[in-house]
Amino acid sequence: MRYVSSGNGKMPMISLLAILSISLTINMPGLAVSPMLGKLREIFHSSEMEAQLVTSLPNLCMIPVVLIAGKISTASRQTAVLMTGLLIFLFAGIGCFFAHSMMALIVLGCLVGVGCGLVVPVAAGYISEWFMGSSRQADLGLKSTTSNAMVIVANIYVGIVAAINWHAAFVVYLTPIIPLLLVPFMTQKYVNKHRIINTAPTGQTGAKEAPASEPYHFQGSRSTWMLVSLICLYLFLTYATTSISYYAPFCMEHFGMNTTEVGVVTAMYYLMCAVCGAVVSPLKRFFGKNTMYICLGLCAIGLFGIGFTHNFWIYTISSLITGFGYGIIQPIIYNKTTYVAPNRKLGTQYFGYVLSANYVSIMMVPFVDGAARKIFHSTLPTFEFIFSGAVVCVILIWALCKRHYYIFSVNPDSSAPTPAEIGTATK
Repeated sequence: MRYVSSGNGKMPMISLLAILSISLTINMPGLAVSPMLGKLREIFHSSEMEAQLVTSLPNLCMIPVVLIAGKISTASRQTAVLMTGLLIFLFAGIGCFFAHSMMALIVLGCLVGVGCGLVVPVAAGYISEWFMGSSRQADLGLKSTTSNAMVIVANIYVGIVAAINWHAAFVVYLTPIIPLLLVPFMTQKYVNKHRIINTAPTGQTGAKEAPASEPYHFQGSRSTWMLVSLICLYLFLTYATTSISYYAPFCMEHFGMNTTEVGVVTAMYYLMCAVCGAVVSPLKRFFGKNTMYICLGLCAIGLFGIGFTHNFWIYTISSLITGFGYGIIQPIIYNKTTYVAPNRKLGTQYFGYVLSANYVSIMMVPFVDGAARKIFHSTLPTFEFIFSGAVVCVILIWALCKRHYYIFSVNPDSSAPTPAEIGTATK
């Protein structure tokens, strides 16, 4: 049996692969089929808002389910919660092959969202439970890589297939089959039986031996405020960058580009997210303490690049730049969540709170942007990208003003907060 480092010992590689396979599903609801929103609008003669509900409503349904799943996914219930979510996702996805109206697609998409919502906290919770230190940061990066890589494949596939048979595009909703087949390798029983724990003192303990409260975790009201800050950062940054998935189909269609080109542009965003997730630790060391500010600046530049031009190649480069910035920040947020939680037992619950922000942001995109367009009386086809770029600029200003705050600070040598940061936070 092959093993990988867990930070305090070794884990079966098949268990890590099984855990990562869960992340194949977590970005699927709505986003996977976004390249054909323009096509669905044309087929069903619907409005732009109705077409966007195929993407936004599944994510709305996910929000309460993610929060509930975070609370109920205890060690003894994780497998049951995971399998229930994957099966709901799969059966709803199969139903999409037989849908013949926009309303049917929206309802089935909402069921997909419910299934996915049960899965999301477990995907991160397993990594937080079984991995520690640099191994945890690396595996959370791989989690981000896996989820974004799947969206790349889905976007390219949907962009090509939608022009031929839009029903066939929903093959991407069959991805729960993969983690379902691998469930036996990620159960508590299997992992406890096959993992190897270091017997020598290392200053860190395994998932089962972890004390109720570890010294490098934030406590009390500081933990709560850190959690709120992480949620806000993730919420508004994801909201801003998701405009690429939401509005590229309509914007590019307006400028005479086809669904294949739309699929390429959206896929490039997720490509860079995936690549950066896999190498987030070296990138942190390369950019050093300025990592967060550089990445936020890149996101803003990429969004403005799309907002002020209408060229396919500029769109592609801008999408890559935005994905690069967001792809580094996303796993950093995940890792900070594990230390913001007062202890490891609450890690899955805190992941539920933070990850729910992802789906709130995706859901609110068309409503916030629609309101902003009315407020500014804009008729520009690229208005949403310009507005999103401005939102990222506001986040960047916030980060610069709070540059010593743990949420925005990056220590290239360690993912955990330093004693000084803990001391400052508790004052």
